[in-house]
Amino acid sequence: MSSSKQQEILAPILPRVIGQRDIDIREDTDFVTRAILLSWSLIDISGQSSEKLSDRATMSSSNIRDKDEALKDWVSRLPDDILVNIISRLTLKEAARTSVLSSRWKYLWTYASNLNFDASKLLVNVYEETLEEERLRYMCWVNKVLESHKGLSVNEFIIVFDLDDSHESNISHWVYTAISKRAQKFELNLFPALCWPPASGIYEFSQGCYDYLKSPCGLSSVKSLRFLYFDTVNVTEEILEFFINNCPNLDDLRVGRSDNLLRLKVVGSLLQLKCLHIDHCNNLEELEISCPSLLSFKYFGPEIKLHVKNVPQLVDVLIGGGHGIGKGKVIGPIVNYFPQLKTLELHVELNEEILQFPECDLPELRHLMFMVSALDCSSLLGLTCMMKSCPLLQKLTFKIPKHSHQCLKVLEFVGFSGDPVELELAYYMFENATMLEEMIVEPSEYEPEAQAARKSAKKLEKMLPPGVKLVFH
Repeated sequence: MSSSKQQEILAPILPRVIGQRDIDIREDTDFVTRAILLSWSLIDISGQSSEKLSDRATMSSSNIRDKDEALKDWVSRLPDDILVNIISRLTLKEAARTSVLSSRWKYLWTYASNLNFDASKLLVNVYEETLEEERLRYMCWVNKVLESHKGLSVNEFIIVFDLDDSHESNISHWVYTAISKRAQKFELNLFPALCWPPASGIYEFSQGCYDYLKSPCGLSSVKSLRFLYFDTVNVTEEILEFFINNCPNLDDLRVGRSDNLLRLKVVGSLLQLKCLHIDHCNNLEELEISCPSLLSFKYFGPEIKLHVKNVPQLVDVLIGGGHGIGKGKVIGPIVNYFPQLKTLELHVELNEEILQFPECDLPELRHLMFMVSALDCSSLLGLTCMMKSCPLLQKLTFKIPKHSHQCLKVLEFVGFSGDPVELELAYYMFENATMLEEMIVEPSEYEPEAQAARKSAKKLEKMLPPGVKLVFH
């Protein structure tokens, strides 16, 4: 194959292989050789230091030309696993393109260790009349790659596309394949691009797949699993608890939009799970967690019975979605018993009934985030009880959807100190209180804060909407 043809094939994929963007391929007489040499800067083999490999990888173009024959002979002796490592850094479509470089490369891509079939970007421009055609094309692509793939194990097996229960046979086949290839990361994300729920129903994790999991072969294969993510896949507590209790290396479990999930136990002193995310499982009633290794817990959904204990390392929590969140029925078991939290994000709706949060003590909290939707409540001061519980708070984030306050004419800050959160709230009111006439600022009585308040008031004055008067006491 000519050098120009090699350049044409590898030009789009070289940056992914070598992690660099400043390569001028027109300077290289043997582009394939250079691609492999540069890849060595990322791989430490044969006992050689990364520094030496990097030096070799950055040989000048003139040196490569002078030693062209020697390098070709050296490249031909590279072991297959090194070349497969290089190919596995590419997308599947890019990896397949390398098969035409030479007979040496023809089948190497079929041993790629990353089977990433994420085609979600294609769904942006898909319409209802073309969706089924795109589904057929996607399934054909996945099946064709799997028919050619010869690797006995993979690092990742990722399916991301709009599919439903009508495609059960193909999806179940992929589940079998991911398990049999001992995938370390398995993601099955079938979230629909056009409508919810899917017209033909949500794909249900089949009894056949579950029976295979429980077989000696299946039990042996899932030992390698580290990351498991089901989205828009109906799974029961029995199936999830099988993974939890039979995958000793599982450290990240995420489940979204599973209607069959009614309750779940994540319990075990030997579990290695570090991250647990439950998202929009709308029929979930009860969740029990006792996991000493857990670092991150995120729950978004309806009000549930939440039992949490023995999570000494839990530092990152997100809670949101249900009307019981603000009342503390879900957040209470978290904030009241786990003072070691460092990051807490709350998605809440504020109204008169649920204005106050439960009293708590969060001495280690560094970052507190609120995603606030204020329905029948004209004040955000109900959030201050949470702030008072965090003496070491370093960052406070408000994410507030725009909401018009058409009747609000006077905005008053009492005890104003000029903190960023106060300025943020003021800017929010400027944008949403369209009839605002006057802003009254009464500074803090504490002199250092009063000085800062005066400086901040000047900033506010510059940001005032036309016709709004600032009164500074």
